[in-house]
Amino acid sequence: MFQNSIISNEGSIYNFFKELRFDLYLTKPQLKHLENTMNAMILKGYNGKMSDIAELTSPKHRTSISRFFSQSKWNEELLMTALESATLELIWNKSKKTNKPIYMIIDDTISEKTKPSSKAKNIIQKCSFHNSHLKKKTVYGHQLVVALLSCDGLVFPYAIKIYDKEKMSKIDIATNLISSLPKPINSGFVLCDSWYSCKAIFTASKEAGYSYIGALRTNRVIYPKGHERLGVKLHKFATSLDKDSFDLVTVKGEKYYIYNYIGKLNDMKKVSITLSYPKGSFHKEGALKAFIALDLSLNPLNVLT
Repeated sequence: MFQNSIISNEGSIYNFFKELRFDLYLTKPQLKHLENTMNAMILKGYNGKMSDIAELTSPKHRTSISRFFSQSKWNEELLMTALESATLELIWNKSKKTNKPIYMIIDDTISEKTKPSSKAKNIIQKCSFHNSHLKKKTVYGHQLVVALLSCDGLVFPYAIKIYDKEKMSKIDIATNLISSLPKPINSGFVLCDSWYSCKAIFTASKEAGYSYIGALRTNRVIYPKGHERLGVKLHKFATSLDKDSFDLVTVKGEKYYIYNYIGKLNDMKKVSITLSYPKGSFHKEGALKAFIALDLSLNPLNVLT
């Protein structure tokens, strides 16, 4: 078996479940199903099917595995709470030992299904149509909002939430996740892409004791000198600046032209926004990237890093 040849019994996922005290909420057969599933997920040939688990790691027939997921009674929230508590303890201990900041990283992804519910024999719960930025089209499947916690190179999953359009927005899910965190020991930052860079997330981060760094859409309006009354969109403002207005910096081996704006955004009275072009793509259409930081003392180079 896979777990006997590559992962020893002493260091198995089963023992990790025991450390999380999953045995208080699940029976031994349920724990074994979860262990086999997780082992299968990291093996070549796994495509998310019940038959994959049966063929790769489990001595049980796929129908037995299917019954576990569809009919077996267990409280998912209790398991997720145990995982969250373990992650918080590990990350906070790391921050305490190293004096390094804590980062909460929030993003979403789509688990696409091959057939929409109108064509499937059995309707999949909570599936719907979502806009895929990767495929640049609408796809059918589950959209997941994922939060990671990181400190000094240590990264752990904190929460995974299925986005249900009928119940809660992705912004509301993200604000709830941020609000669930204890205050950081040293400093803390929430990191997101442009979808989440809005007033609700800014406010939730501040109230939780975290600063915010995120990507920003280049059609957002700022109010620099000469545009105090009506404002100007970031991409329009960037094209009005010549190369001498930018600084050439190196971030992780790549060179960028950057410009730092400190001033008003519609959502906030005063923020720091860093405009960035790759060195070889100055003023080229689609090359501009913008990043926002609520902490005005942060160096723009550190924000990009």
